[in-house]
Amino acid sequence: MAMPADGSGSAVPLVLYPPGFDLSNFIIFDPTTSQWVSGAGYSVASTSLRADGPGSLDGPVPLNGDSGSGGSDLTTAPETGFYQVVQDGVQILTSSIARLTNGVVSGSVNIGFEAGYADPNNGTNLIGTLSSAVLLVDGVKLAGDGSDLSAPTPWQFTMDTAYLPNGDHSVQVEVFWFDPNSSEDGTETMFPSRISDSVMITVSNAVSYPQWEEDIGEAATNAAYFLQTTCTNADWAIDIYDVNTNFVQRLTGHTDDGTIEAYWNMVDANGIARTNADTDPEFSSVVTVADPITKKTPPKKHPKNNWPDHGVWTVAYLDYFKHFYDAGGDMIGHINDVALTAQKYGGYWLYYPPTGSTNDIGQTYPLRFQNPLHTNEVVTAAQIGLDSALLKSFLSNTNSRNFFYRGHGGPDQVGYISSGDLAKVIKHRYRFVLLQACNTADGSLDHAFGIKGPGQYDLPYYQKSGVRPAAFMGNHGTSQFANGGHTTIGGVDYDGVIPWQVPYLYYNFLFYWDTDLMGWDLFSSMGQAMLDLPTIDGWSSDNQPGQRLKIYGYPFLHIDEYNYRTSWP
Repeated sequence: MAMPADGSGSAVPLVLYPPGFDLSNFIIFDPTTSQWVSGAGYSVASTSLRADGPGSLDGPVPLNGDSGSGGSDLTTAPETGFYQVVQDGVQILTSSIARLTNGVVSGSVNIGFEAGYADPNNGTNLIGTLSSAVLLVDGVKLAGDGSDLSAPTPWQFTMDTAYLPNGDHSVQVEVFWFDPNSSEDGTETMFPSRISDSVMITVSNAVSYPQWEEDIGEAATNAAYFLQTTCTNADWAIDIYDVNTNFVQRLTGHTDDGTIEAYWNMVDANGIARTNADTDPEFSSVVTVADPITKKTPPKKHPKNNWPDHGVWTVAYLDYFKHFYDAGGDMIGHINDVALTAQKYGGYWLYYPPTGSTNDIGQTYPLRFQNPLHTNEVVTAAQIGLDSALLKSFLSNTNSRNFFYRGHGGPDQVGYISSGDLAKVIKHRYRFVLLQACNTADGSLDHAFGIKGPGQYDLPYYQKSGVRPAAFMGNHGTSQFANGGHTTIGGVDYDGVIPWQVPYLYYNFLFYWDTDLMGWDLFSSMGQAMLDLPTIDGWSSDNQPGQRLKIYGYPFLHIDEYNYRTSWP
């Protein structure tokens, strides 16, 4: 992998760069040492790339041809290559459309697609900066699916149709690109996207799980199985297996209307409690209805029961709005207000380096940001890496159960941290997450924090499943934060002006959420906060502050509710 040393772009596979490309201003990830190294003095060879050492493949090659100990000179002339030409936008492949529309579909189906993005300003194809893709069903992302954009084209989703209720549905693919040069125009278009035309499908599964809960209850005394079947007046059985495929327990019952609702008390067939998450990190199961109809269900994850006495809040922001005019300083002010409020409800974690500090551990308040349009900034990739590592260390701590972030983002990215990286280090479920960044409700970030969207659930659902109520908030689409366009105020040049309503939405929100007199919950607090604000002239109705926010999980969460080890619905 390689990325610009100044932090102006994200890491991409080194092979995307053409033979002979000068890597002087890049840093390169060496898989043999798991370290980022300077690309100065290296170039991309046209044959198999090789690192400086014996037996190490897929690395850079020194420009001088000296490959080091055991290496060989691979700096050969560029070769002719083949290139794929795709249409501008996103297209589901014709072969996939034929499979999807040729009668009723069931089980898992592959949906192939191709994507190309032509920059509207100059027509340049930015296919080399693909970021992520999302499968949409009936206009919202489908649970349990993802596509690997690092694989060769055509890309594809594998859609398990059993996550859907039987009937007719529309299917679309949305693809996002990373375009840092457009990030500072006031609308946070750092991740422009295109969406395919919709394809109508008809789904029918004898057994389905449209309300599947993948987590075992936090207290590890209840695993809930919610399923649907087309069979009525039928007996059913659920056979449960451990991670080593050993039989654990059988649940049985009868359904009159096709609804299956079963609960396992975590005791196996031998009377042994299977409550140790280290020994039993997950369980699989097979449901049988009116034998011989069988269906393997998704796995049940077994989280550790390690909720702290009082959940801590992590607060961070990306320093992306420093080049905009903010008359009252309220962009930083409202983030400070989040921290001061969190102090009353479990405390907060953030790190603001003292003046004169060598700052060799990173910072989270603010996270440093390299704007490619401001070349006078001195922010290095190494500094950005330190900040990201420090934030991940906060978020991965089991005491951190609430997170507020303000900054640039995307469907699978917070600042410079991908949702995949977050999922690797966060091994516990969060209670509350608010990501005030673009597209953060459109990808897999909710799953990284253990709060699975896009659905909303009432209290009885959590009571039955044994899972602690939790809420995730993020933006659907881009979220405007300023009036774009360069302006000079007081002799200082700015990239735009931030209307006071943008930060005041969160002042208002915290005022209501922190008020006990009327029992304000998350949904009503944010709704009233939006109603209190006068509209911003020149902004469309769906771009007014807060209008793009989505809530996944439990929308009626109170500010400190279920934030204690002993608090349950």
